[in-house]
Amino acid sequence: MRRAETLLARLEGWVFAPGDPRRLAALRIGLSAILAVRLATGPYVELAGQPAALFRPISFLRLLDAMPPPGLVAVVQVLAVAAAVLAAAGVAARVTLPLAWAAAVPLIAMTSSLGKTAHNDVLLLLCLVPLLPAPTAEAWSPAARRRPAPGRWPAPAPGRWPAPAPGRWPAPAPGRWPAPAPGRWPAPAPGRWPAPAPTSRRYGWPVRTVLVVVAGAYFFSGLAKLLHAGPAWVASGNLRWALYASSDAQPHPNPAALLVADRPWLAHLLAAATLLVELGFPLVLWRPRLAWLFVPAAVAFHAGIWMAMRLDYWPMAATVLVVMVDWPALADRLARRGAGGPAVAGAPSGERPASSAADRR
Repeated sequence: MRRAETLLARLEGWVFAPGDPRRLAALRIGLSAILAVRLATGPYVELAGQPAALFRPISFLRLLDAMPPPGLVAVVQVLAVAAAVLAAAGVAARVTLPLAWAAAVPLIAMTSSLGKTAHNDVLLLLCLVPLLPAPTAEAWSPAARRRPAPGRWPAPAPGRWPAPAPGRWPAPAPGRWPAPAPGRWPAPAPGRWPAPAPTSRRYGWPVRTVLVVVAGAYFFSGLAKLLHAGPAWVASGNLRWALYASSDAQPHPNPAALLVADRPWLAHLLAAATLLVELGFPLVLWRPRLAWLFVPAAVAFHAGIWMAMRLDYWPMAATVLVVMVDWPALADRLARRGAGGPAVAGAPSGERPASSAADRR
């Protein structure tokens, strides 16, 4: 019992650890952009013109007798795309992001109301849920640009840099901050020494929840394969026949599908690799550096499906990239290289130790 309580306490501590507001903003920008592109290119108006006899609704769409009218669908689609674009830009994100998500749900549900469930956009919608109540626009947004960042060097009036009182400013560590000339406290070069963004639990829990959602999506996909087919999913000709059937259903034989299907050893190898990637994806939560292995593998997995079976899962691949890459850490690393500053070791996955009262909020 005590061990379970300790495990739960550690899990809670990880989920609600302080986070970087820029990492949360990166999720807002990336996921909203994916949603905007997906909504702008979706066939929702065409689906609205389907005969009522073909309507096979799921979930809340069972309240309708047929697809919504094309005129209404067009209005909702325009509203959803506009809201998603504004959310990506950080304009009134507290309103535009939930609005985009709420408008997208019925549109995407239409694609699964024709007798076959389409789960291309499910991961994207699930990853957006933790962001709906989160303060996603407190970095990398118009409002954040107008607000001075805490701890930044304020711009002085021209020619008015007073000399610090003797003993008031402690000497910096040797080699870390160059000592200014006496009586001249120069401002640092713009962008050379960026102040670290203040961390807080308000920014940490949405990011880590989204990480769990992505890892769980792949893990349970692999687990479903084992539960329904067992080891035969790898050892049998399951993948080969799926590729043969997909190639036969296309206008011309698919060379990528036949390349794998005609070689049993290659089909078994790819099936085993698929299970290993899906079942092992949660390891990224434990060791974030493993993302350098699992993220390219997941992207290659979806690219291979498109090449061999022409199944379009680019929203899932793009979602994995947006969520699993620590974009602020990457931006800081590039900024340090461009400014010629020293390399600073960063915490993996955007995790930072709590060092102030703001961190413990």
